[in-house]
Amino acid sequence: MKFLIKTVFEFIYKVLSVFNLQPTLAVVLVGTLLYLTGVMNANATVKFIFQIALILSLVYALIETLKNLLGFNKKVKKSKGVEMLAVESGKSNNAQTQQPQQENISVDKPTYFRVKQNPNLIMAEYSNRYELFKVDNGNLIKIRTDYKR
Repeated sequence: MKFLIKTVFEFIYKVLSVFNLQPTLAVVLVGTLLYLTGVMNANATVKFIFQIALILSLVYALIETLKNLLGFNKKVKKSKGVEMLAVESGKSNNAQTQQPQQENISVDKPTYFRVKQNPNLIMAEYSNRYELFKVDNGNLIKIRTDYKR
């Protein structure tokens, strides 16, 4: 039963999201509350403001839906890239002290950083490249190498 209710609400939310009706839902919920408490029937101004808010939210939903359908709302997500956190030297961690195997690349001493977005990743910065490692059971598994320009 819990799964059925969750599925129904997820479906309703997806439909509301496709047609950008979230503000309209909020206005309807507030209007329902005002109606049930009797405020809307007692005061004509509140009823008028509710109707204006409902119309504006529907117009907004229509405009946003048309913009999405016509492709005007394509936002380019600007990524800040990988944010790195300095690995604290006071903490003892096997993954940070192990040296990864080198693949015919000049050996110089790297600076290790833990990736902020994913603590299971460690970035090693060399003078000419970055190497990304995944921590797996205390071992570093190399994922990729990015060369500096």
